[in-house]
Parts: sequence; C-alpha cells; structure tokens
Amino acid sequence: MNLRIQVRHDAAKERIQKYITAEFERIANKFTDGEASPIISAEFIVDQEGANGHLKTFEAIVHVPNDTLAVKESDTEAHKAIDASMKVLEKLLKRHKETYARPGNLIRHNEQRRSPSA
Repeated sequence: MNLRIQVRHDAAKERIQKYITAEFERIANKFTDGEASPIISAEFIVDQEGANGHLKTFEAIVHVPNDTLAVKESDTEAHKAIDASMKVLEKLLKRHKETYARPGNLIRHNEQRRSPSA
C-alpha cells in the first residue's frame, strides 16, 4: 500500500502526519483480515482555507480495486476534520468490501439469518 500525506501551510506538520498515519492504519487493519490489503494507495491532504487560515480542510483519496473513494471534510480544528473524514472513509471501505471483495457474502448471510433454525 502506497501512503502519501501532504500538509500545507501548517506548523504542526509532523504531529498531524503521525495522527493521520495512526488513524488510517487502524482502519486499514480492520479490512485486511489475514488477506492482502484491499487498499492500493491512499493520499491525504490537509490544508487551511478561509480568512487567516481558520478553516482546516482534510481530503482523503483512497484507491481500491474497481473504485476510488474520496472524502473531504472541513472544520476549525484539523483533528476534528480528520476524525470526521476517517469515519466516513471507514463506512465507504466497509461498503466496498461487502460489494466487491466477496460478492454474495452479505446476501447468503442474510438468508441464513432469515431461515428458521432447526
């Protein structure tokens, strides 16, 4: 997996990079399950916008087989924008895994739950 982080116009560059890496690795580990990682590459961009840079923007672009997942969030604090984006990214990865990684798994699981137990 190729990981790239860009922090633009921010003094706490190293802290933010470590935080992003730790959060993304936590999420990525949930989706490996002993298999090869479904994530091909990931790019993260942290930027400041607005008057005097008071609005922090976090953008995540994750390449997975058959798709590209993109999330963009803004907040007054960089960590809040990162947390919000990571929650959305985790949901998108879960949906991608259910749809593409093993098509039919979710359907069979639901059929087994609906059938009366003997």
